Amino acid sequence: MNEDKMEKVFQDPVQLSKGINLRELMTSATEFHIDMDFKKKQSEMCLNMDEDLYPDLDDGEDSDVEDVLKNIEDSTDKLMLASPEYLSFSELSAKMVDCVPSGDVKILILEEGDGPLVPVDAEVTLHYAAYWEKTKIPFDSTLTMNSGAPMTIRLGAGRILPGLEVGLTTVHGPTARFHLLLQPAAAWGPRGAPPRVRPEPALFIISLYSVRDMYATARFNDLPMEEQRKFEVTVKIVDALHSQAKDIFAKKKYKKAIRNYQQSMSVLGLSQPKNEAEEQQIKKLKIIVYVNLAICYYKINKPKYTLIMCENLDRISDLDKHCKALYYYGKAHQMLGKNEDALIYYKRALKLEPKNKEIGKTLAELDDYLKRSAVKEKEMWQNALGSAPVEKKEKVYNVDEDFQNGVRDMCQDLAGRNEYSKFDLPTGMTKDEVDCIKSLASDFEGLVVLEDGEGKRKKVSIVKKMA
Repeated sequence: MNEDKMEKVFQDPVQLSKGINLRELMTSATEFHIDMDFKKKQSEMCLNMDEDLYPDLDDGEDSDVEDVLKNIEDSTDKLMLASPEYLSFSELSAKMVDCVPSGDVKILILEEGDGPLVPVDAEVTLHYAAYWEKTKIPFDSTLTMNSGAPMTIRLGAGRILPGLEVGLTTVHGPTARFHLLLQPAAAWGPRGAPPRVRPEPALFIISLYSVRDMYATARFNDLPMEEQRKFEVTVKIVDALHSQAKDIFAKKKYKKAIRNYQQSMSVLGLSQPKNEAEEQQIKKLKIIVYVNLAICYYKINKPKYTLIMCENLDRISDLDKHCKALYYYGKAHQMLGKNEDALIYYKRALKLEPKNKEIGKTLAELDDYLKRSAVKEKEMWQNALGSAPVEKKEKVYNVDEDFQNGVRDMCQDLAGRNEYSKFDLPTGMTKDEVDCIKSLASDFEGLVVLEDGEGKRKKVSIVKKMA
């Protein structure tokens, strides 16, 4: 190779394909083999990296490319990740605040999240879209990754840009929407990552969906006792434990969820609230723990522990005020074979939430089971005593089906009323019609049929009596 070509090749640093063992370099002869086409290959790799950003755009006609770009733009609009292209970065930064003294990371909060600040080692789920100044299509976005689903990222592991980590730990979670303006120093570095990433400021539009504080308990255990007893520390740790327990419960890992709730109760037991408002908040959190522990113990077939949790709840609050606790108190009794007791608690729960379909269905199924069991028990005793049951024959009345349905609907309406009611039937009804009305009315509690007179002048009324 001539010197001019050699000089041209080594104008830029050369990256070795394999690392050097320092001991071998000092103790033995070492040879270096340089592929003179490495510049060309490196260039091809850069091009490939550029093409991977939106793989759907690699092939096809211009119209296909436009369709894909339009879909990306529509997606950013739909998920509120669109770029404010009407503002220059200098105009936008005037509305933002610094996250760091250098001004390399600026933030504009669009929707403040609920909860505490995002911990530095949290696991967050989010969508983001990154834009160059005054552009409509993001050059980087989670919308083109993970099949379009939000991305879950562990903070503090060095897997995302430093400026993103700074910005995410400046907001409150688990939900928030905000803009981050990152200077190159807080993103890909002052040189960028050519050719895809320019050495320019980038705007990140971020929607934060969830935050999981994975190491809350470890941080709590490292605190001195005085700190552990503070109300604000209690609430923060308990919220984190409950969030984890909720996710674990959804995966049907009930024993792990129980451990989280037990840790939560230990933290609550240490807390020293300073006023009535803080005491009420601690009480509220304890109620949540007892109810959720009751459910978890029921899920792992430990009804006695479910009863204990509900009884503990009743010591700090009236059990009859908590529908879910009453329902699972009934479930535990039913699991133990105490069906009559279960029926009582189901009815109390339904009284708190009359429109709750799950409770209504459970109550109806148990009520039907008890009725069928009573019939079977009666038959058993009749067989044991040698007496055959008297077969009840259903009487057939000479009336049409529409008449029966009309009377049944009317009786149902009257039975559902809370006050005394009386419905006068028309005169001139046949004996079969009157007998049919009496039979149908007897199926409804509180209804009686009154008769006055004889023959065609007989007056018949259905009355809803009050207990």
